[in-house]
Amino acid sequence: MFKAYLEDFYDIKIIAPIIKAIDQKAIYAKIDDELISLFCQNYYHINNEEHLYLKSPKLLEPHKDITIVTNIGEEHLSLGKITRSPLFEEKYYFNDWLGYQYTKEATKFRIWSPVAKEVRLVIDNKFYPLVYQDQGVWQITISKDLEGAKYHYNFRINEEFIDTLDPYAKSSLANSKENYVIDLNKTYQMTETYFTKPNFKANQAIIYEINIRDATSKTNLTNKGTFKAFEDTKDLKIGLGYLKDLNITHIQLLPVMSFGGVDENIKDSNDANFQYNWGYNPMEYFVPSGFLASDAQDPYCKINELKKLIDTIHKLKMGVNLDVVYNHVYDRMWFPFERLVPGYTFRTDEKDFLTNSSWCGNDLKTDHLMIRKLIIDSVLFLQTFYKVDGFRFDLMGLIDIETMKQLTKEVMKNNPLAMIYGEGWEMDVALPEKQRANMSNAYLLTNIAFFNDYFRNLWRGNEYQLGYLDQKKFDKKLVLKLIKGYTYQAGEFQNALQSINYVECHDNHTLYDLLKIKHPQFSEEKLIDLVRLALGITVLSCGICFIHAGQELLRTKKLYHNSYNLDDEINGINWQNVPNLTESLKDLLKIRQSISSFKLSEKQAIDQCFKLDDSFELPVVRITTSNYEIYQMIISNDYLSHTKYFAPNTYLIYDGKRLTLQNVQRFEINKPGVYLFKK
Repeated sequence: MFKAYLEDFYDIKIIAPIIKAIDQKAIYAKIDDELISLFCQNYYHINNEEHLYLKSPKLLEPHKDITIVTNIGEEHLSLGKITRSPLFEEKYYFNDWLGYQYTKEATKFRIWSPVAKEVRLVIDNKFYPLVYQDQGVWQITISKDLEGAKYHYNFRINEEFIDTLDPYAKSSLANSKENYVIDLNKTYQMTETYFTKPNFKANQAIIYEINIRDATSKTNLTNKGTFKAFEDTKDLKIGLGYLKDLNITHIQLLPVMSFGGVDENIKDSNDANFQYNWGYNPMEYFVPSGFLASDAQDPYCKINELKKLIDTIHKLKMGVNLDVVYNHVYDRMWFPFERLVPGYTFRTDEKDFLTNSSWCGNDLKTDHLMIRKLIIDSVLFLQTFYKVDGFRFDLMGLIDIETMKQLTKEVMKNNPLAMIYGEGWEMDVALPEKQRANMSNAYLLTNIAFFNDYFRNLWRGNEYQLGYLDQKKFDKKLVLKLIKGYTYQAGEFQNALQSINYVECHDNHTLYDLLKIKHPQFSEEKLIDLVRLALGITVLSCGICFIHAGQELLRTKKLYHNSYNLDDEINGINWQNVPNLTESLKDLLKIRQSISSFKLSEKQAIDQCFKLDDSFELPVVRITTSNYEIYQMIISNDYLSHTKYFAPNTYLIYDGKRLTLQNVQRFEINKPGVYLFKK
């Protein structure tokens, strides 16, 4: 006969066929046995429908069953736009634990849904009704040992019951079919604390980005492509053993928490049903991916294997940063938070249509208080339970500033050495410009670093634009500016620690492939020279150094631009690729760690220590240190002959390829590279 929707705590909208004449003076809301008179404030005729806008004199609580009574009949009051009401935020914000708390004697469950009329916990096909508490929270205690039990929720918002998982679950069946109750105290006990390398500071950070599956998919290890296989490389000359020898400080793992786009049970790439994915498809924020575990069905396996891997990396004296995705989810219709509180989870435009700033069909509304809580709670869980050292935020510019500030504050409380950084692209999103966590607002996020695409683009360019590596002639002052490490496209960071310096990451072509595409006439030797130059520039600049896995191994993805769902043949890392630039990278890292000026972060100190010497045709950067050492760094991107003369007692310490120690008075540069001299 008609439809009625709860739009706000005092507002109801009725949509009825025009032929059904509703008496506007006799409309009521019935709650239990109480009848509340509703007053019609406005109405419109749209097509063949009548839209009536009604006001209640009494606050209507959305978790209660309400019937709308009219002269033409009665209808259940359905959920409308109330979840987007500012009062909804104020009334139902809940700042305490959610999920479950397990003991052998009993398990207490809590879930948040201010709009559900009934909520039932389902364990082994048995239904246990939860009791509504306050602030949108439903709760139940089951007084028996539930360890290992599968569970989900069954609830009713309008008239039908539907199922969902627990947004705060810690373990799941393969492919997120069910949640598990587990005893967190029975998981692998990590022995290493947070990464606390003596005197470590962020300006010493060397980040190496890697995907768990890619790390071992082209090896003969058992369970290849998993947490366990990567952990098993600790004593080998590949994987962790290789990275330990390389002497990086932090391993950044592409997403490792539960993600869609794969069948977690199928890990063999030879299987016709095998699917590959990088993992930027969030499903459950507290549950590790079964795709990366040796047994996706086991409730403890994925947890234990991730914890053991991180523990092993810590024992090797490296930190672990996780790539986390809080700008969108894989399937908005499946996502438990949205099922429990429809209309609350995602950003909408002025016409109430979903926005698509992430290009994934949905954008998390991070400034909604309970979504902010979900983000912060899950990050803190990863930090404390898995002892994660830092977090890289995917499309961070789509997240609001207040969420990032609160999150950073809480993370730093637990570990002052923690790293927080992300993609601060200036993307259009349904937030005021000053509330977006992008590079233009870096001055408001002083403890957060940003991927510096200005640094990347000027050095490497792209398919359509030349960069310094393409043998383009640069203004020497611009070269100096980039090496100082605190400049981005639109201005300057507060200090160099806000700049993640890189020329290659998992996105887009590898540098080796890009150079091959742009310069098919270049010999292999030329390509190697240019990749080595890029490594030198990246490592020997102020700011935070970032290396993509295999960059020094001349990694190729067979010229594919975006390999997020391609197979192991494209994405897998060949650790023993010959030729490679591993020894060059090792030497560059030794230089960075031995010369204090490369670790400077404050702009004034950097400006004092890094000066341009304009007396030579190539860019020459004069570097002084706190103990009055003087270095000259010469950067060449061509094959012309350049002869440089030096004062007596000058030594060549890096010849563009390797560390050396040669007394020089005259030196000829005739190929691309970074050359370092000491007076």
